[in-house]
Amino acid sequence: MDTSTHVITGVGLGGLSFIDPTMVNHPELLTSMFFCTIVGSNAPDIDFLYKYKGNDTYVKMHRGMSHSLIAQVLLALSIASLATLANGGLFFTTFFFWTLLAVIVHVLFDICNIYGTQAFRPITHKWFALNILPIFDPFIMSLHVVGIALWLVGFHSGLVFIIIYIAIVLYILLRFIIHQSVLKQTTIESEPGATYTLIPSFRLNHWGVIASYNQQYKLGKFEKNSVVWSKVLMKASEKNEIIRASRKHSFVHYLMLHSTHLHANIINHKDGYEVHWFDLRYQSKIDEPFIAIIKLDKKLNLIESNVKRGLISAPERV
Repeated sequence: MDTSTHVITGVGLGGLSFIDPTMVNHPELLTSMFFCTIVGSNAPDIDFLYKYKGNDTYVKMHRGMSHSLIAQVLLALSIASLATLANGGLFFTTFFFWTLLAVIVHVLFDICNIYGTQAFRPITHKWFALNILPIFDPFIMSLHVVGIALWLVGFHSGLVFIIIYIAIVLYILLRFIIHQSVLKQTTIESEPGATYTLIPSFRLNHWGVIASYNQQYKLGKFEKNSVVWSKVLMKASEKNEIIRASRKHSFVHYLMLHSTHLHANIINHKDGYEVHWFDLRYQSKIDEPFIAIIKLDKKLNLIESNVKRGLISAPERV
C-alpha cells in the first residue's frame, strides 16, 4: 500500500491498542504507542534507502528482505526497545506486541497488491501477491478517517477500531471473492491457450485484464460483467538481436525473473536504438505502465539506462 495508508493504519492501531489492559490503565503511554504503531506500520519500507543507489536497485530490493519474517521481528524488537527505554525500561511486552502487529499488517496489506512481497523469506523466496487491492484504497482510508473522527469526539477508540478492522477484513474477503469470480468468468469465456491476470482498481466491479498468449498480450478492462479489449501487444522475441542485446542489462534480467507480463518496444534513432521494456501489471492508465528504457548504439553496445516507476525517474550511466 502507499505511505499514507500505512501511516493512518498506524494511527488506527494506536487507537485499537486501548483494548489492551496496559493501555487502559496507562493512557499516558499513547505517545509512545503511536511511535510504535506508526513507525512499525512503515518500518518494512526502510528499503526506500536503496533509492540512493539508483531506481533500478530500489525496485529490485523493494519489499524483499525488509518484509521477510526475520526483518518483521527485528524491526518490531528495535522499535519496541526504543519505546521501552523512553519509559524507564517498562512495558516492553506491550510495545513489542503492538509494534509487531503494525509491521505484520503492513506486510499483509502489501501482499494484497499486485507487487506483493517476499514475506516468508528465508523459508521461501517466492513472491506472494493476491492482486485484490489497489496501491491506494479509498474505502480503507475512509474507514480510518471515520474511526479517528469518532475517537476525537469521545467514542472508545478500542471498540471503534475493532469494528473498523472487522469491516476491513470483510471488505478484503469480498474483494478476493469478486476477484475469483471475475477470473473464473474470463477463463470460461477465454480463447484457447490464454491465461489471465486481473489488475485491481478503486471499484469492486472494475478490473484491468491482461490475457497472455504464446506470442502476444491483450489488454482490456472488465466492467458491466464483460471484458472490453483495447490493445494487442507482441511479446519480446528472442530472435531479435536488439532485444537480445537489451536483455544484458541487469534490470531487464530482473524483470524477466520477476514478471511474466513483459513487452518490449524498439525505437530507432540515427545513432542507435532505444528498447522500452514494460511490465504490464503496472498501469495507472493502459498506456502508462512500469518502464525501463535501454539505450544501445548501432553496434548494440549498452550506452545508458533509465528506469521509471510511477513518477520516479533516475537516469543512470552504464
